Amino acid sequence: MSTITVVTVDAGGNVPPALRIAGELARRGHRVDVLGHARQADAITSAGLGFRPLASLEYWDPSVRRSAPAAIERIVRLAADPGIEREVAEAVAAAASDLALVDCLMPSSLRGARAGGARTAALFHTFLAFWMRGFERGPVGIVARLRGADPVRTWARADARLVACDAVLDPASSLTSRLPAASEWIGAVETGVPSARDAERSPLVLVSLSTTWFPGQAETYQRIIDALGALPVRGLVTLGGLHPERELRVPANVELRDAVPHAEVLPRAAAVIGHGGHSTTMRALAHGVPVLVMPMHPLLDQPMVGAAVAHAGAGIVLPRTAPSARIAAAVTSLLADEGIRSEASALGERLRSTDAASSAADAIERLLGERGDRAARVTHDGG
Repeated sequence: MSTITVVTVDAGGNVPPALRIAGELARRGHRVDVLGHARQADAITSAGLGFRPLASLEYWDPSVRRSAPAAIERIVRLAADPGIEREVAEAVAAAASDLALVDCLMPSSLRGARAGGARTAALFHTFLAFWMRGFERGPVGIVARLRGADPVRTWARADARLVACDAVLDPASSLTSRLPAASEWIGAVETGVPSARDAERSPLVLVSLSTTWFPGQAETYQRIIDALGALPVRGLVTLGGLHPERELRVPANVELRDAVPHAEVLPRAAAVIGHGGHSTTMRALAHGVPVLVMPMHPLLDQPMVGAAVAHAGAGIVLPRTAPSARIAAAVTSLLADEGIRSEASALGERLRSTDAASSAADAIERLLGERGDRAARVTHDGG
């Protein structure tokens, strides 16, 4: 069996794909160690995985309110910081890792893993189209390149690129020619069961606007809550561990919770209102639940995810500034439109039919087998 290092950062929806793949590799008998933020220690070790905190990630905290330039700067550090690169290289070399699976947010760590002697696989946790368009052409990609760290070139040098999303939804098929070898869509890692409404109770609408703070988030929450208060529904609003900058007014039919495991709620949910984060959106759809997407940030993948869901007929997109009346009308459509509900159900069946973690582990084991085959040939030829 091989030694595998997984490199990640506590940025919300990027973490579940990495940890589920890590868990599958460990189940197959590989030694798996995770490098990440100190806050992640309990969740990772409780899953039976080795963990080492990266001191160079101590600056990272997605819950802190930041200006747009400051938020861009902290992501650029993931891509270009030589300190992260050196620390990952040292950790990978010390562990004698055969392969490193690295979050695509962290090109510096991909370079470090290669310097540490491991083969590398870049893990894309949302649509490849976003990384090759919005991320590369946006301020993070531009600043990273100015600092001598081109994300696309770094991803291209990886031995594999694993895309943890549904290939049909991802509008990236025309972009793969820019990479030296085709990327592999392993499917969305989110799993679920078909949602079943409680016919004797009002429909349950789950609301989640990310575990990362975005400007205007409290105002958007309030407009959503006001909309649900005007409808014959039960609203469950989860704040993702964040504390809104102002107190929210909550009507009797809406419950406000700091955090709730969505897997416990979605089997009973009739609709989800979310920010368009890939993980939250795919988790809802994996249960066959239609989604109202209200993107919270124009430079992230959220608008692209929302557009893909709407194009598939499984949801509706509204701006985060939409008034409560428009939100209420959209929720009413999600609950009543049989076409939307049917498309969400069909998409859920497709998502549930894939085993992304197993597909990723298969791809990684093929890479490890290739290394073993090459090493054996070299030894034979040399002998």
